[in-house]
Amino acid sequence: MLYPDFNELLQYGNRTDKWDINSKRPVLSNVAGQSHSPFRGQGLEFEEVREYVHGDDIRNIDWRVTARTGKPHLKLFSEERERSVMVCVDVNHTMKFGTKNTFKSIQAARAAALLTWSAIASHNRVGSAFFGNVPGGMAFVDPSRSRRALWRTLKQLCDHTIYYQESVSLSNHLQYLNKAVPSGALVFIISDFMTIDDSLKKRLANLHRHADVVLISINDPAEAWLPSIGDIKLSDDHQSTKIDSHDATGGERYHQHWQQNRQALKTIVQSLGLSWIKLFTPDDVRSVLRQEIKRLARKRA
Repeated sequence: MLYPDFNELLQYGNRTDKWDINSKRPVLSNVAGQSHSPFRGQGLEFEEVREYVHGDDIRNIDWRVTARTGKPHLKLFSEERERSVMVCVDVNHTMKFGTKNTFKSIQAARAAALLTWSAIASHNRVGSAFFGNVPGGMAFVDPSRSRRALWRTLKQLCDHTIYYQESVSLSNHLQYLNKAVPSGALVFIISDFMTIDDSLKKRLANLHRHADVVLISINDPAEAWLPSIGDIKLSDDHQSTKIDSHDATGGERYHQHWQQNRQALKTIVQSLGLSWIKLFTPDDVRSVLRQEIKRLARKRA
């Protein structure tokens, strides 16, 4: 099965994890309108009260607490945590591959659905973007807290229609994604990252200037090493090819190409300061995402 079951993705909402996808601690401020958080919320909300110290803004004095204690106290505010979350999914034909348990396309859909449900449960606006086998090569769902946006995302993830669309690289997609993503958004990019071209780093850097970016790679163990089992037939929806896995020379070249691809991706992640979550086809998606997002939250705290 190349496509996920819609009912499975729908049922994720019955057991939604409220992951700390905002991942930054609120920054307290004693001046309304000031915010030092790198994530732009919708305003400030009351956080706590503390004693007044010289230099504080007297406009934020809590007069009730001051009268009760006999000492001047100040209201502290923190930035509201609501933000836009964009889940970007690679639906190119290379994602329809798998040798262990399931296909990359299904794991990607599961990850996207879980992140979408989590964003809704955390009262964030959530949108989605797709590139590859969709009409015109790209599709967008604007960030919203409505169930309609959620529904459209889940339906797109399960779309069985074959459009025979030419492959669309992540680099090309980022030109349009940059314009669609609101400032301060959290962007998850789910892909196998099998195509890394010269412009990818520059366009990821442009996105990262106004958004927080998390890469989620979906891969199959066989993509690193071809098993020595003779002829291997690789196919997608409309073409196929054969590889002789007994050919040691060809197998080594293939593995070197894979290593170069992963090193190129690692270099981009490290140089830009992006976050990277690795998922494989045998993995329990919910378990890995829960663990990795907690790790990222601790790292950024």
